[in-house]
Amino acid sequence: MTAPRRERIRLPRLRAADFQHPLDVAALDAVKQARGLDFIIRKLNEYGWERWFRVTNTADNVRVTPRQCKRIHDLLREACAILALPEPELYLDQDPILNAYTFGTEQPFIVLQSGLVDFLSEDELLGVIAHELGHIKCGHVLYKMMANFLSIIIERIGEATFGLGSLVGTGLLLALYEWDRKAELSCDRAGLLVVQDLDTYLTLLLKLAGGSRAVFDQLNVEEFLRQADAYEELDRDLLSRVYKFLQVYRRTHAFPAVRAKEIKQWAETGAYASLLDGSYWMRPTPPDDVPGRAWSPADSPSPPPTGGAVVLPVCPACGAGQVDPQARFCYQCGHPMDRPAARSALPPPLPAETGLRCPNCDAVISKSDVFCPVCGLNTQLG
Repeated sequence: MTAPRRERIRLPRLRAADFQHPLDVAALDAVKQARGLDFIIRKLNEYGWERWFRVTNTADNVRVTPRQCKRIHDLLREACAILALPEPELYLDQDPILNAYTFGTEQPFIVLQSGLVDFLSEDELLGVIAHELGHIKCGHVLYKMMANFLSIIIERIGEATFGLGSLVGTGLLLALYEWDRKAELSCDRAGLLVVQDLDTYLTLLLKLAGGSRAVFDQLNVEEFLRQADAYEELDRDLLSRVYKFLQVYRRTHAFPAVRAKEIKQWAETGAYASLLDGSYWMRPTPPDDVPGRAWSPADSPSPPPTGGAVVLPVCPACGAGQVDPQARFCYQCGHPMDRPAARSALPPPLPAETGLRCPNCDAVISKSDVFCPVCGLNTQLG
């Protein structure tokens, strides 16, 4: 894990709705019709599963911190800064299987299995971490736990009633599985928004599908995408469509080839480009972006001087792309930003849930800001 780091565009005040896949939104709306079940699952998770896993993580896994596996923690910090998320706990589990998962509704945490760390490049591992952060950003974790809980309950009922009882709740369980697969498409978008390189993310999916160290230099993304086309063409055959349904309906993840085609199509749309060039800043900020405070027109970012997309400034001293278009000082090196038109106005605040403020000017800052972008104070000193 010694690849050179490159500066990536940050996406301050990014909302899940800015990148969620429409199929994810529609399927989750259908699941939410089962009112009351989410409350039960939340409480079971809070007092049961979440605490169980927290004990396991503390005792049996390695928690990633600035002093423990710093290189991986740097990836987490970078991904959180790009997606405008507070940092969750991150653990490494000794397991050769290539897998990662996110758990917890009160205090979400991410677990990476060691096989992933051994198998992937640094940029690809960043994509995995960002994908898992996407689940937190989109509020998926509760409903994923609901699917797991229902599958266990329905299985037990079926065993006790010779299979008859399993018919109860099967419809909801299948709806949850259907949504679960669509949720992965949204999180792939989160992964690409952080990695900001389509080939890297496609290679990640290719490796997860069937890569091997012995053939890394022979992997061909274009051939992998042709597999996705071939899979889609199977719909012309009725028997193949039946087999596809039987293979998919209880899966929680879409097939990697299908995900590769989906993320490539999205990357080629204007929606992906507009997120990276800052156009989403032009939308008004709804009240729920900052808990406990009503929105006012003053919260909206100032319109870009060109009348088009917001162009995020780059520090002339260190080349770091800035968090917001009106930064007065570089968050990385503290160099003054040459933006005379913006001197009279404070930059748009970062999400209040970062919980950090500059001790000099009281501006909301990110955990990764070395210098306050408002007053230029070195936030890492004393």
